[in-house]
Amino acid sequence: MKNKYSLNSKNQLLIKPPKQKKPITARGRFGVDKNNELVYWLNEPSAWRRLYNLPAKISFKGNWKLNSNYDLELGLQESKNQHRDERLVFKGEVISTDRDTLVFEMISRDSRGESHIQLLKLSGSWQADGFNRIIFSVKKKSSPDIITLEGAWQINKNQQVTYAYEKAELKRKTRISRVLAFEGFWEINDSNKLSYILSHSEKSRFDFRVQIGSRNLYPAEGVIKYLIGIGVKENKAPWIKIICLYGKWKLGRRAGLVFSMEYAKGEVRDIEFGASVYLNKRNELVFSLADKKGESFGLNIIFNHKFLQKLDAQAFLKIKDIFNNNEAAVEAGVNIPF
Repeated sequence: MKNKYSLNSKNQLLIKPPKQKKPITARGRFGVDKNNELVYWLNEPSAWRRLYNLPAKISFKGNWKLNSNYDLELGLQESKNQHRDERLVFKGEVISTDRDTLVFEMISRDSRGESHIQLLKLSGSWQADGFNRIIFSVKKKSSPDIITLEGAWQINKNQQVTYAYEKAELKRKTRISRVLAFEGFWEINDSNKLSYILSHSEKSRFDFRVQIGSRNLYPAEGVIKYLIGIGVKENKAPWIKIICLYGKWKLGRRAGLVFSMEYAKGEVRDIEFGASVYLNKRNELVFSLADKKGESFGLNIIFNHKFLQKLDAQAFLKIKDIFNNNEAAVEAGVNIPF
């Protein structure tokens, strides 16, 4: 015979033995082991545990998810000790997404009414799914559990990816807003992919599928725009939105270009591009961007002479000298290696 398990509104474990009419409240604390499985250490005397045939540590096998109210939920699997499809719902909030982890904080109350903070720390990796949604892949021995943050994410003023959500407060009958900030930096290595690498992480990154919003950019604006579709739920059309990366264009080595982006606390990171350079019909210098393999991004950065000279006078004179000494290059364009 198996016990039935649940949680009350105070995040206390309730156990209902087979022959018991009402569940009993078991004192103890929750935790997560190295295999991301939920465990509960009972803080009850041995005589009490013998009465209900319970071990000092109860292990639960199941699958993790965030429910519609962003509470952490474990759906139990069938085993010799537990019933299938029972749910343990922890009321609280995600407080950290750092270092390849999802940390969930909850407040529980003991039999004396005193509050205690407990943390459930899941290990894995943050990723983007095929619908450009943010997911957390919980590391498991067999296959990972996928925790999906439904809906759209944003980019804040520090150029960080953020995710905002609302939770219902049942006691106060109100809704509270929460924002998760993912610290990291951007990489551009493909014309149809935009990558965000999470700081302090070995394996967490978001690879978003995107389209370049405009093929021709002017450096004075200092922005790269992308079109992106973000899936909401099954059988619903994705949200189409424009995301913008802000920075300053600089001339790089061997006439390549650098897009210099500023993040939080004045941190600056550069994204380097190779480029082919040519003059257009308006006598402007066009840098056609390429990746490190020399493949085109389909993105052109257009400089007029005055802006380029102001940006980097020495480099401008060098490029001008190349064109002045190669009339064929002026007409057909000249390739400058990365």
